Amino acid sequence: MNYECKVSQILNMGDFIQIGPNPTEVYDIVMNDSRFVNIMGNGEYMFFDKEIKKRYEMESEHQDWVINQLGTERMEKLKQVPLQRIVEIEDKKFLLVHARMNSVIDSPLLYEKKTLEEFIADYDVDVNYVLIGHTHLPLYAVHWNCKPILNPGSIGCGKDGIARFAIIELDDGLVNVTYNQLKYDKEKVIRDYRKNSVPYGEKFITMFY
Repeated sequence: MNYECKVSQILNMGDFIQIGPNPTEVYDIVMNDSRFVNIMGNGEYMFFDKEIKKRYEMESEHQDWVINQLGTERMEKLKQVPLQRIVEIEDKKFLLVHARMNSVIDSPLLYEKKTLEEFIADYDVDVNYVLIGHTHLPLYAVHWNCKPILNPGSIGCGKDGIARFAIIELDDGLVNVTYNQLKYDKEKVIRDYRKNSVPYGEKFITMFY
């Protein structure tokens, strides 16, 4: 069975560089394909924020390795990626923010045992939908009088070897969201960590794979 899906934009919620064993290859795909609309996650922002970098001081050797892999030109371009942005598609506005409006590193309030009302109110922006990342877990949360908040999941970083993502289709004013999952070769990722001698790699393997 053939299935054709026209992809007009790929909304990237951040954390696409810091963890994996092939940062240059991932960077070149994500940053050079015009379909990608990117924001930074804490994984990228830590390169440019001293306070956040301190919180991950134990990973400093890995951070230095990534910076060396990417080189000056790529790092300068990465520095220009915003922490949040609003994307308008047809007549709908989507807020892209990695975690919270005022923090790229704190967990969204729903994961801090706050109420659904508090969680949704935390994104006090005049948009139709909010897209978040950070937790790497799919989510669709909506209150009866508020905008939905979506987390599409994560393309990787899954101990079960499953990549999770969402497809958003706009059709005559309707917004249809479909959550999808695909298997990927987790063992190849682990082999690449070891083949590339990634600093802190064994810890990342334990944490994410």
